[in-house]
Amino acid sequence: MASSTPSKEREKRLKKLAVLMNTRHQNPFPLSEELLSCLDIVLTPEEVDFLIEMGTDPYTYHQASSRSAVPDDRFQDFFEGILRKGYAWPHNTQDEAQWYKLPGFMLGAFEVFLADGRETPEKREFARRLDALLQSFGKLNKFPTRNFFNAQVRKSRPQQSILIPGSAPSIEDKGKTIAVGKDIDAEPARVYPARTVECLIEKHGDGSSIAVIHCFCRQYHKMVDIACRFDHPPQSCIAIGSLAGFAVRHGTGRYLSKAEAMDLVKELQSKGAVHQVFHQDEDIGNPEIAICNCCWDCCGVLGSYNRGIIPLNLHAFFEAQLPDESLCNGCAICADYCPVQAISIEDELCRIDREKCIGCGQCELQCSQEAIRMVENERTVFLPLVKKSEARIRD
Repeated sequence: MASSTPSKEREKRLKKLAVLMNTRHQNPFPLSEELLSCLDIVLTPEEVDFLIEMGTDPYTYHQASSRSAVPDDRFQDFFEGILRKGYAWPHNTQDEAQWYKLPGFMLGAFEVFLADGRETPEKREFARRLDALLQSFGKLNKFPTRNFFNAQVRKSRPQQSILIPGSAPSIEDKGKTIAVGKDIDAEPARVYPARTVECLIEKHGDGSSIAVIHCFCRQYHKMVDIACRFDHPPQSCIAIGSLAGFAVRHGTGRYLSKAEAMDLVKELQSKGAVHQVFHQDEDIGNPEIAICNCCWDCCGVLGSYNRGIIPLNLHAFFEAQLPDESLCNGCAICADYCPVQAISIEDELCRIDREKCIGCGQCELQCSQEAIRMVENERTVFLPLVKKSEARIRD
């Protein structure tokens, strides 16, 4: 286990690696003592040197072996250790060879390190340091730093999409065909992203393309003795595409059939899970790599927002509406499940703040009166950092 107080040379090397990992993020992590401490507990000096040597370009196993200072007879076990820790990820290319690349921090190496659900002393210490890192972000929640942080996140691209449960509302086809009698140039076909979690599972459900892993957020909270407010199973997040095979091969996940994945998400939906989809290289125009099925308490994104640690910048496809107020009985269940407090109860009726709604569909799903409807409205939702005094959760 690495020292909790790294030497000056060790700190210098960790900073160099952190700079490389930060190139994977739109909003780089501050090179703080807390961040370096998380790397220090996980990586040996030999592993840090190797990762710095490989840099940010994709590489094959053969290239890694030839450039590493690790002897050939040890390299396979050495590299497997780096993969299990999450510091080398599969990289999709047109080549038949398997390529790897250095990931970022979150979504990245930190999630993989806890995804196997093991609770070793090293992982417990990592969880403690990770909690300290996230809490340190709360120092930004003061004037004028808060305004700068909000502005930085607002101008960045959304890093993940919010999907709804069930089937997307149908759209009436108002188009018509006109014969023009000649060939015309057409725009290239556009692949539209999945807008419901069921559609995404259907898309990846054939073959070994779906795997379930431990929820990183809930796992780290558990190891620092912060109980979840929701009763979600430990294995609740889903890796898809190439990341699914990676998780299974290196012992952090197990494959799910399409039917098993559907059953899991329905169970999680009923317990308040919000479906966030993460994309390759934090670009929602790239292929999906993971579905986070987490509650507004534990989630590293939604939970951190509710604790006054980070603002939100999300891509949403729907918004909640109350088309017939007479159906609402003012029970407030929808407000309890809303992950961003976009719903309030006034005069025994639910009121939906359209500017805050992230379109997750939990209110519609939980409403016993069927009073709420999800309506298509693709947009970016930015929610500024909540003042500490106004935070929903104060651990």
